[in-house]
Amino acid sequence: MKILYCLTGADIGGAQKHLLYLADWFSKKGHDVHVVLGEDGPLINELANQNIETTVIPIPRTIKLSKDLRALWNLFLFIKKGNYDLVHSHSSKAGIIARLAGFLNRIDKNIFTAHGFVFTDPTLSMKKKSFFLLLEKVFSLVSTDIITVSSFDFQQGKSLGINERKMSVIHNGIPDNNIISSADWESKQQRLRACDTKVIGFVGRFASEKNLDMLLRVATHFIGQDVKFWLIGDGPLYGHYQNEIKKRNLESIIKLKGNQDNVLEWMDQMHAMVITSHKEGLPYVLLEACGRGLPVISTDVGGVKEVIDPMGANNFLVEINDDEAMYQLLTSLLANDLYREETGKYLIEMVGRFTVEHMCTETSKVYFG
Repeated sequence: MKILYCLTGADIGGAQKHLLYLADWFSKKGHDVHVVLGEDGPLINELANQNIETTVIPIPRTIKLSKDLRALWNLFLFIKKGNYDLVHSHSSKAGIIARLAGFLNRIDKNIFTAHGFVFTDPTLSMKKKSFFLLLEKVFSLVSTDIITVSSFDFQQGKSLGINERKMSVIHNGIPDNNIISSADWESKQQRLRACDTKVIGFVGRFASEKNLDMLLRVATHFIGQDVKFWLIGDGPLYGHYQNEIKKRNLESIIKLKGNQDNVLEWMDQMHAMVITSHKEGLPYVLLEACGRGLPVISTDVGGVKEVIDPMGANNFLVEINDDEAMYQLLTSLLANDLYREETGKYLIEMVGRFTVEHMCTETSKVYFG
């Protein structure tokens, strides 16, 4: 089968990892796989390392009609020339353009994965939510299948009128070798217990949906304690938060580490991790942290609870912008090594259900069903 994957961004975020794992898995199964990206970026090298060819067809991240039409035309011609059997698009913008280009080419399988529907963002105005919902309803008509990475998004889509017969839930997955071994985990705990300074981590893009203002506010509660926050990542708001940290006199407690290639090694030096987002699909950093036995305290967004709190005990989840609740949960973890370690073991057990093999096997059922 000739498979074409389409994605807007070429940085290394959650949707990019998802696509990389899919492309590699199906390529190794003997399928002819190609990837179209809307921009240049490090994902190209990652795909090249897996011997997967890529083509850049510029797709703006925001609505720019003339450039969008040019991208649609170029992608339409690319699909036509390549004679693909299946087009699988990811991210909102590529999802619109690629689905329409696939429909115009009468592609048999025209699939879209929603890594968190845009219209679920609580910070959007009702006007914008309605607009993005309308877009998704319109383009769901030209989709043969819609995959959501969480039951949360499935239920949101269903309740707002997206055709549930086209939708299926396939959770994100991480490679088995990302899950820490028992021996390495025990060694890691010995190191962490010996640390006088506790480390709370954040890994992700510096973007509005990550709600880093909440993290900065929570950090102020820890001033004067032996606690540091390590912020790993980059993004459009990096400079803004760099200035905010200075303005709020948080430089002694918050350390910006920038992008890091060996994120799992950094996670192994942390005592806890936070997710302060107001919108998520199913964060890869959550799965990766769980795979390292790293306790996570998160806002209750997207599919987070489906991984760390499926029974609804609410031991690790707080409401968006509930700074005090997040502070209290973090304090409980940092004050008790036994509780922190038991939490880590629990999360390792939970994440065993979220593997690349399972994700790709379930996706294969959509491709060939």
